[in-house]
Amino acid sequence: MKYLSRISTTVLGLMFLVSAFAKAWDAESFAELLLQYGPAWFSVGAPIIICMECLLGVALLTRFRPRHAAVAGDIFLVLVSCIFAYGLAAKGIEDCGCFGFLSKLHTGKPWMTFVRNAVFIAVSIPAIIDKQAQKERYVLPKGVAAMVTVAAACFITGLAMRRSFELPDLPSVHTDSRQQTMEKLNAIYPFSADSSYVVYLFSFTCPHCQNSFANVQQYEQLHVVDKVVGIAVENDEARERFYRLYKPEIDILTIPNDQMSDITGSLPIVLLIEGDTIQNAQSGSVTSPGIFLP
Repeated sequence: MKYLSRISTTVLGLMFLVSAFAKAWDAESFAELLLQYGPAWFSVGAPIIICMECLLGVALLTRFRPRHAAVAGDIFLVLVSCIFAYGLAAKGIEDCGCFGFLSKLHTGKPWMTFVRNAVFIAVSIPAIIDKQAQKERYVLPKGVAAMVTVAAACFITGLAMRRSFELPDLPSVHTDSRQQTMEKLNAIYPFSADSSYVVYLFSFTCPHCQNSFANVQQYEQLHVVDKVVGIAVENDEARERFYRLYKPEIDILTIPNDQMSDITGSLPIVLLIEGDTIQNAQSGSVTSPGIFLP
C-alpha cells in the first residue's frame, strides 16, 4: 500500500500541475471559456482555479498531508465535473478546457471528461486509505516549493491575460472644441448632414469599452439614432478576438494609436452627433438607449 500510495499521489500531482500550467500559458482562452457559463466576472475564476490546481499538485507531489490532499483533489474534481455538467446541459459547452493549450489531452467527447475525472478519483483511493502515510517532514521546503510554484503560475497567467486588461498609451484628455473634434472625425468617416449618429471611440483591449459595447449597439438597433459608428485603436489580434466574442453589428473603423490620441486621451468616449455637430459627449460609460424611448 505504501508504494501504491506514492504512485497515486505522484500521478495526481503531475496531473494537477500539468493542467494548471497548461491553463496558465493560455489563460486568456480559459477566461473566455468561463465567460460562457455566466456573468463577465466569471472570468476571475481563471487565475483562482489555476492557483488551486498548483497548490494541490505540489501538496500531492511532495506528499504534504497526502490523505488530505487526495481528498481535496477528489472534491475539486467532483466540483468541476458538476460545473461542466451544468455548462453542457444548460449552455451547450462541450470543451471543459481542462488542459488549456495541450490539445492532445483534450477529450474527444464530453462524456469522456466525466470518465477521465472518475479514473483520477479512483487513482486517489490508495493515498486516501493509506493510514501509514509518513509523518510530516521537510515542511518548510515543501511550503517554499508551493509558494514558488504558485508564484510562477500567477506570473505566467498575468502575462497571458495582460492583453485583456491593458489600455492604450494615450496622453491626457485634449481640450479641443467640439468643432475641431468634428473636423478630425470627418476625416475618418463621411457623416451626413441630415442624419444622427453615435460615435464610439474605444480600444479592443479595454475592459470598460467591452462592458459598454452592448449599450452602444442598441442605439442603432432601437432606432434612437440613424447609425452607430465605432472607431477603435488598431490591433489586429485583439480585433479578431473582439469580433469572435461580441459579433458586432455596427461599422467599426480602426485608426492608429497616435491618431486616436490626437482625438482623445481617455477611452471609451461616446459622442452624439446630429448632422455635422457634436451635441453630447460621455466618457467612461454609456447611457442605456432605453431612457430615450417612450
